[in-house]
Amino acid sequence: MEKTMIQDQARQTVQDLARHLWQAAQGGPPVDPAAADRLDGLDLAYAVESATRDLALAAGDRVIGYKIGLTSQPARDAFGADRPAAGHLLAGRLLEDGRPLTTAGLFAPMAEVEIAFVLGEALSGTDVTVQDVHRATAAVAPALEIVDSRWRGGARTLPMLVADNTNAARAVLGPRVTPPADLSRITATLRTGSRTVPGSATAVMGDPAAAVAWLAGHLWRRGMRLEAGDIVLSGTLCAPTAIGAGDRLVADLGELGRVAVDVTS
Repeated sequence: MEKTMIQDQARQTVQDLARHLWQAAQGGPPVDPAAADRLDGLDLAYAVESATRDLALAAGDRVIGYKIGLTSQPARDAFGADRPAAGHLLAGRLLEDGRPLTTAGLFAPMAEVEIAFVLGEALSGTDVTVQDVHRATAAVAPALEIVDSRWRGGARTLPMLVADNTNAARAVLGPRVTPPADLSRITATLRTGSRTVPGSATAVMGDPAAAVAWLAGHLWRRGMRLEAGDIVLSGTLCAPTAIGAGDRLVADLGELGRVAVDVTS
């Protein structure tokens, strides 16, 4: 009887938090961080994240891939994490190249520069290697990810971050190109107005393909897998940078190309 009550309470917590986070992402108010007191560990946090995905699907959106967060050691240290975190990527949050990014409905958006992988083959299992990722990748593309927290004041703990789909908000991909043999040597700059933020692919677990390999194992342990056609945002090369209306964001990833977006209110 007691175990059943605990399970019922956990299910109610998942549904309540997912609904509040989903509503905040649709233009509602940010979620009171006090509600996170009910988040008891990462399993419950990932259950909330999955429930927000289900709400998106019920509203007519579709999942087109995944995003990986906390791929640098400083980011993991900030949340007391011993591994990266993963979220889903929704078609409705992917901006067409050339379309402006509106800040309406966002709370404190920040820009990240990423390498997006477009898979040509499925990846599954807990022993996926960097070489496996290269073989399965049909193309890569320069990408800008816009991250934003639906918690008032931002996520303060790792479960809060995970429950909120690892801060996924918007993304824009540049032209797809054939992946080079060694992605770890890619460097990047993010230009926004007079600011220039440098970055390197080595900040992403030493090699962005290693982050995708981690994701394959993470999903497999949760009963899922990476599929052909999935887009994976592999982690930021540059420090997350606050943005606002009037900014023009330009991410230059050298031989991988450039992607740009104008920010409006």
